[in-house]
Amino acid sequence: MIRTQIQPGLWLDARRAVFFEMLGVLAVADLHWGYSQSHRAAGNLLPMWGDAEIARDLNGLIADYVPKEMIWIGDSLHALSGREPAEKFLSECAVPTVLLPGNHDRKWRPNPEMRVARGDYLFHHGDRVTEVAANQIEVIGHHHPAFSWYDGAGGRVKLPGLVFGPRKIILPAFSPWAAGAPWNQLLGDDEQLWVISPKRVFAVTPAMLRR
Repeated sequence: MIRTQIQPGLWLDARRAVFFEMLGVLAVADLHWGYSQSHRAAGNLLPMWGDAEIARDLNGLIADYVPKEMIWIGDSLHALSGREPAEKFLSECAVPTVLLPGNHDRKWRPNPEMRVARGDYLFHHGDRVTEVAANQIEVIGHHHPAFSWYDGAGGRVKLPGLVFGPRKIILPAFSPWAAGAPWNQLLGDDEQLWVISPKRVFAVTPAMLRR
């Protein structure tokens, strides 16, 4: 298990998930189940890949953390045509799971609750402006943050990331298809970008990015 504690009781796992130990909550965002099926239904012949990897990683996270609850923070599906693998997983999953709607999946299992509060945290997808109480920290997805690095000699790398600030946490996309949006120039002065690589999870700050 490759993970780091980004603050006491808050674990960022290299499988692109966050475990809120004090709440017993495992949170993931932007799973985009059925990405391949959705594209194939539209005539784009992508390889049938991704859903088994999502299920494998979720089952591994559940086994490792034994959460009381999972929260999928929107865009659980890529499109309705790809809902079958998500529904199969949920039918077999013993962990209570909250499905918050995202812009890709509002017509799937309609949930009147656009957000849920757990302790000091307010979970919602992040595609809409949401009122947040002064004592709450937002936990959102939607943006697919990533870290982009260029060595000046032709070498480039882009890795998924988590944005951590005093009032907002932006989760990485859980989907293995998600390329991610470079967040280097978007990081606030009071934020950290936690970079997720296969062997290590580490933080960069705005000061480090300006060097």
